[in-house]
Amino acid sequence: MKSNVFGLLAGLLLLQACKWGVDIDAKYRLQEGEWRGALITEGGELPFLFSLTRLGDSTFSLVLQDGEQLVETSEVEVIGDSMIARFPVFESTLIAGITSLGDSLVGRLIRVKYDEESSLSFVATRGGKYKFAAQVTRLPEDISGEWQTTFYKPNGDTTPAMGVFNQRGNELNGTFRTPFGDYRYLTGILDGDSILLSGFDGSGAYLVKANLNEDGTITGDLYAGSSKIRTFRSLRNPNFSLPDPNSLTSLRNRDEQVKFSFTNSEGKVIGPQMPEYAGKVVVLQVLGTWCPNCLDETAFLADFHKKNRSRGFEVIGMGFERTAMPAKAYDNLRRLKQRFGAEYEMVLAGKPDDADVRAALPVMERLVAFPTTLILDKTGRVRKVHTGFDGPATGDAYTRYVAEFTATIESLLAE
Repeated sequence: MKSNVFGLLAGLLLLQACKWGVDIDAKYRLQEGEWRGALITEGGELPFLFSLTRLGDSTFSLVLQDGEQLVETSEVEVIGDSMIARFPVFESTLIAGITSLGDSLVGRLIRVKYDEESSLSFVATRGGKYKFAAQVTRLPEDISGEWQTTFYKPNGDTTPAMGVFNQRGNELNGTFRTPFGDYRYLTGILDGDSILLSGFDGSGAYLVKANLNEDGTITGDLYAGSSKIRTFRSLRNPNFSLPDPNSLTSLRNRDEQVKFSFTNSEGKVIGPQMPEYAGKVVVLQVLGTWCPNCLDETAFLADFHKKNRSRGFEVIGMGFERTAMPAKAYDNLRRLKQRFGAEYEMVLAGKPDDADVRAALPVMERLVAFPTTLILDKTGRVRKVHTGFDGPATGDAYTRYVAEFTATIESLLAE
């Protein structure tokens, strides 16, 4: 089924009109302030916190918050008896009916992938200040620190990971690092021996339900969207480390100059071999606007680029988009640039499949993960390839990455 959010909206409004009559006062009933929302998953409620601020008679700003992560959209409108909130960058929309008192919402989160829609049931109540309610009064064991983790897929495949947790009392936050990126901000509680964490950024929705066992291990389940995608086991191991992200992606020929010609959203042809990039250190950011870790990397690169472009540093974002419609793909890239204030070029390089990536970047043996960062020296040759991205939710790992990236760029600028 092709993407048809507005068709769904029209059907929702028609249903409401038939059942209750369209109430023109709904735009005034919807209450501002703090809310607790929940997506309904196989593992139960996936809670998240957000706030609504009125911008006009029928328009609002919505802000999601998990830890230090803030996701804001001002594309929120009340039409009839429904609130429609479109999230920035991600192709996702919340459509929910407003109750008579304006303090509850019931609807669905509509998400689009490869121009196909999927949805999750959604409910929200005004006044939310908590995600999970603790049932146990005793102070839980402190699990702060790093935990060696193995994820198990339903087909038996495994993925190494690092659980990174910070605990204060029974409040818990953290994430899971993998060789390819992280699960961004997860927040929740340690309720006795039960661990409950969730995270929602407008598209990616994760729920962790786990137990702290008598042998000191943690075992549990990871849900993404409506379904369980992983089980996992964690244990403390100070000697454990993930594979080196600078060694995961192989190149065919490091002495080959990287060249390509793709267009940005204005139709301008961009490539690292062009005069405006001559003699500069250039980072090629292999990304997708659908990729949460790519957004974290874009936020970092946008700021780094502004501070260093005058010194001969440039970035080209190579977008691989999950759509067959170029106009939609270019719009996704425009929205990504706008959200983070990125002043470097972003081009449409294809779809995120092996064939398109090989055609765009034949210098690579294969793409292991989104994002991947290729750092070119002043001659246009690849000097370093970094697979994945440790975002701000990873704490020390993010700090180490920033220091390493900065040192690499400084060294190349000095050549």
